[in-house]
Amino acid sequence: MPNSSALRDALTQSPNNLSLLLLYGRACLEELHLDEAREVFTRALEQDPDQTDAMLGIAKVLFMEGDTSGAAVRAERVIFLESTNAQAHLLLSRVYLSEGDRSKAIEHFDRAAQIDGTMSDPALERELGRTARDARKTAPAPAPEPASQEVPISNGGDQDEFFDDPFDDPPYDWRPETFYAPGDPERGNVTFADVGGMEELKEEIRLKITYPLQFPDLYKAYGRKTGGGILIYGPPGCGKTLILRAVAGEVPCNYLSVGLHEIFDPYFGSTERNLHQIFETARANAPCVLVFDDIDSLAQDRRQIRESQMRNLVNQFLHEMDGIRSENQRILVIGATNQPWALDPAFRRPGRFDQAIFVAPPDAPARAQIIELLAKDKPIAEFDTTELIEATNGFSGADLKWVFDRAAELALSAAIHTGQPVPITLELLLAVAKAHSPSTQEWFEGVRTHAQTQEGPDSIFNDMRKFLNAPSNTKKER
Repeated sequence: MPNSSALRDALTQSPNNLSLLLLYGRACLEELHLDEAREVFTRALEQDPDQTDAMLGIAKVLFMEGDTSGAAVRAERVIFLESTNAQAHLLLSRVYLSEGDRSKAIEHFDRAAQIDGTMSDPALERELGRTARDARKTAPAPAPEPASQEVPISNGGDQDEFFDDPFDDPPYDWRPETFYAPGDPERGNVTFADVGGMEELKEEIRLKITYPLQFPDLYKAYGRKTGGGILIYGPPGCGKTLILRAVAGEVPCNYLSVGLHEIFDPYFGSTERNLHQIFETARANAPCVLVFDDIDSLAQDRRQIRESQMRNLVNQFLHEMDGIRSENQRILVIGATNQPWALDPAFRRPGRFDQAIFVAPPDAPARAQIIELLAKDKPIAEFDTTELIEATNGFSGADLKWVFDRAAELALSAAIHTGQPVPITLELLLAVAKAHSPSTQEWFEGVRTHAQTQEGPDSIFNDMRKFLNAPSNTKKER
């Protein structure tokens, strides 16, 4: 294990890195820096109160200081959370032996030996007069994991009223795979704060679904209602899917994300019925955000379609969007696509997708935000990000993530071979970035023809033309 001074230096660059905190705490224990070890493990528990390695580290500190009672309490808590933690059983064996309870000491020693077939503690074995090999031969079968502490949901009785299922009733028999009500833990913890840039899009989502729920009287005074449609488009890897995930963690209402496999059906008429059921589900659970990724697969230009079934699907989709306008003002439909030119023009009329927002590769301020997010919790040497921001012009968010991931792999490889932590430096990040061609380049080469040959005032193509003709994008072809 690296010595504590090397790990301390790494922690100065990434003070909240949980893995580094645990490594540093263990190094302090080995070097008998007990006060420092206790402080570091406490910092780790502040991040995750159920972090068993940190909890066990504090238990070991207490045992070394002679507080066997405090050590036992924490070791038992570790076993409650993780019954197969061999090190916790081993520590309890030492605690009971020091208190003169030999039978309990042997019981926990045997349990530790049976859990971990490689465990060996010669000093404890001598005191117990029992080897780990002997313990593994005679120990009982492993105890089962503790039963889940979750309260089971009954199929009847008084508890049922607390577990109402919004899909027990029609529409028909369709049930969404991804439906989150407010407060559902499955929504995840990704929010707009985790998405660099895209401030216009974030504010548009707030205007259409978040603010109306917060300020209903104000919206009524201005004659505005909840819902509508937003189309987001741009090259792959620039954050469209991430922003859709962040919406789930941001909006205070129901959230329904639909996969293509939930819509398409080989039987005639079933695809249109599935789409209708999806919208009916959103209407029945309004206010609701309804999300379609890769919407171009559902909303193709009818002038380019020969199959009647696909034309029927597009017609059904348009009908449902009109239904939102007339029947349900509390539904926000968000569609994302890499190919906006492939959509039927009827979808871009007012009252359907009211706003079409171009998600371009991040500009310099957005790249700065993304770099800051990517650098979080990594052992990165302190540096001025200006040079890296300039070197990654044209990179998508996915490209930037790849740069950091690749640099982390190279630094990790060096750390493994040297036995010392190797920070991720600016020089390493720049070398990786310069060797990488942005993935957006091919998309823009393909879209240039569409954007520059399209006639008319279409805002989608105007936005792409502006981006392509901007000085920062015409000076240098990557």
